[in-house]
Amino acid sequence: MSSAESVVDDWEDLASRSGTVFSSRPGFVLNVAGALRLNVRFVVVRRGCRVVALAPLNTVRRGPFVLAKVIGSTLGVPLEFLSDDADASDLLLGAIADRGWMLSGDSMIANDPTVVRMARHGAWDVDAVVRERVPVVVLRPGETASNIRSAKSLKRLRQYRSEVERRSNFRVEEIRDIVHLDARWNDIVTLAAESVEGTDKVNYLVAPHGEFARDFLRSEARAGRLCITGLVVDGRWVAHEIGVRTHRRMEGWLTHYDSSIGKLQPGHQLIEWFADAHDRLGVAELDQGVGVNKIKSVWANAGYDVLRVTAVPRAWWLSGCMKSALRTLPSILARTRSTLHRAAERAGAR
Repeated sequence: MSSAESVVDDWEDLASRSGTVFSSRPGFVLNVAGALRLNVRFVVVRRGCRVVALAPLNTVRRGPFVLAKVIGSTLGVPLEFLSDDADASDLLLGAIADRGWMLSGDSMIANDPTVVRMARHGAWDVDAVVRERVPVVVLRPGETASNIRSAKSLKRLRQYRSEVERRSNFRVEEIRDIVHLDARWNDIVTLAAESVEGTDKVNYLVAPHGEFARDFLRSEARAGRLCITGLVVDGRWVAHEIGVRTHRRMEGWLTHYDSSIGKLQPGHQLIEWFADAHDRLGVAELDQGVGVNKIKSVWANAGYDVLRVTAVPRAWWLSGCMKSALRTLPSILARTRSTLHRAAERAGAR
């Protein structure tokens, strides 16, 4: 066990070597943990003086049991364990099991080496089901949107842009640094709130979720990995795609747009922009994130699965029964919360 302060530098190094998604970096995990006031425990594997595997876990006591949740669960981002190799993964999984903790993660990357090892690890009784497919756009050097979409569909997007440009001032604005991010932050937050109003979508840019967002994005800008693309019409910030670069991949995190510009097809416009700019941005893939929709699907030419993983140490008596109970607990709690919410609404209406 270690503290964040004692491992953060080694954690950064490990993430730069082995990480494939932004959710495993300290800037994301620590900002989430601080904003949501999580009880974080760090399980760390060292080989000599080098950290070779690490898992920051939010531990929650459930009666006599401790549930360890992978931080980022319920936040709509793909998740992974950080590990240099198979031996380090086995040691990490063994160390968590030795503590007697149940383990839970809701969007674990299916081909993450440690997740794969967990299913074969003798210390764990594991249940893993596919939550959904994450769509990805893969582009070779020199390729553009025309390599993955038809000429007819791209012509239609140009026509939509031309219609806007005939009556309005239209431009694409790119945010890469802290100063620019801070200058646009109120516009970004306002658009996000308007975009999700009246829907069942979660606004990850406001409390309780979004208290971490600005600090996290500022840290990514400081590291040179931030890329937010916005559409500006007559000086109004009307659409954005918040992206973060990890190695040669651009990870799309959040997309919002003003419903008044729906005919412009802003989601398609933003993906086309990324596809055409990928060489300049230094990326070969656009990971479109958790949450499949028609816009993402028509652009995707690759993808990967994310899993809802629940695991119980085999050392427990009746570990299989406990695993089943752990798997169904989130839906039970969700139904309970929904019932209580409806009851409160009915009481308030009387």
